Amino acid sequence: MSDAPDREGPGAPRLQEVSDGIFAYVQPDGTWWINNTGFVVGSRGVTSVDACSTVRRTRAYLEAIASVTPRPVRTLVNTHHHGDHTFGNHLFAGATVVGHERARDGVLAWGKPFDEPFWTKVDWGDVELEPPFLTFTDGVTLWADELRCEVRHVGTAAHTTNDSIVWIPERRVLFCGDLLFNGGTPFVLQGSVAGLIEVLEESWRRWARRRSSPGTVPSRDRS
Repeated sequence: MSDAPDREGPGAPRLQEVSDGIFAYVQPDGTWWINNTGFVVGSRGVTSVDACSTVRRTRAYLEAIASVTPRPVRTLVNTHHHGDHTFGNHLFAGATVVGHERARDGVLAWGKPFDEPFWTKVDWGDVELEPPFLTFTDGVTLWADELRCEVRHVGTAAHTTNDSIVWIPERRVLFCGDLLFNGGTPFVLQGSVAGLIEVLEESWRRWARRRSSPGTVPSRDRS
């Protein structure tokens, strides 16, 4: 497993504009601690969907954002509490960190990253815990200029107990965290198999979409 984009292992991250001003940041190959993120560019700042797992990976993601716009990240949404989406939160200086109230609880309960006996050693960097400090129970709506971004808890345990999606209805773009694994087996050890099936088969229909960005492995187009 690679813990940094410039090391031997999975391929280099790529930036994909999925709609005007909306980007997916895809990190192959979606193994342990390697996630996907994304961001929305507004006239005054950026809204990011998730951070990355290590200091080096999160800094590489921030550099990718800076390659698109010099504007700061003003809002950071965590789709759930897992460290590959939250350990890099502290590097988004000045950003409001948004998440479900149980995502905040999960970040604090997990604590700082660790290695053995569960996975091979990772160069985490100097990680500081930064849980969401603006929390919600059902959902919250963010705005990138006039672009509505609906952050919604899925309503049941699925990948975790605190999964949220970011739905941009005007563009029909969905950031779905780790609810969707494209080409991989879903990880539900801290969630519910039945709940994940319910979300994918039933609740999912509320967000009929054209393009989705899964939190792990490549984004996909469903035209």
